[in-house]
Amino acid sequence: MEKIVGFLNTAMKKGAFTLLCIFLIGISCKKETSGYVPPPPPPPPPVIDSVSIFGTQAPTGKTENDSTGGGIFGIELGVKFRSSVNGKVEAVRFYKTPGNNGAHTAQLYAGDGTLLASQVYGNETDSGWQTLFLSAPISINANTTYVACYFSSLGNYISTANGLKTAVTNSVLTALADSTDGLNGVYKYTNQPSLPDSSHLSNNYWVDVIVSH
Repeated sequence: MEKIVGFLNTAMKKGAFTLLCIFLIGISCKKETSGYVPPPPPPPPPVIDSVSIFGTQAPTGKTENDSTGGGIFGIELGVKFRSSVNGKVEAVRFYKTPGNNGAHTAQLYAGDGTLLASQVYGNETDSGWQTLFLSAPISINANTTYVACYFSSLGNYISTANGLKTAVTNSVLTALADSTDGLNGVYKYTNQPSLPDSSHLSNNYWVDVIVSH
């Protein structure tokens, strides 16, 4: 009987010792955990700024249409612009006044006349800024001339005389003053999208771009 009691005492002591060890280990882990400092969160992605030349500005006046004869019914209208930093043209936009019916095609040209992008507008509103986001943004170089334009299939447009007689600058973008790099406020009578190469009264035809940088 004494052997059994001794065995039980020994077993109880071992069990108590085991529980004590588990308790002490738990306290130790809790102390270590309480001092744990999580790593800082990853930095947020860089903010990409985007800007347009004319912002929320809007022209006054009504839709115009030049009768040219000779079976030419369309017109292409554009603006020469530069960015002071490298960037990407995300969209080409134009201001539409009531009555500017027909199909419209956005285009972007390099200064040497190379076509960089051409897409047809869809889901236009009756008036206001019409924005076409390019299927693939076009990279542009700083301080380099580009031409943003749109083709109006029925020859409708809005213009502001002498609107580009002086440069128009917003943030990193500048619509060049007429004669800074050749003509500006450019147009061309045509029945299909084509690089505009004429100018009249330094007109602003309210063509614009959205550039990210």
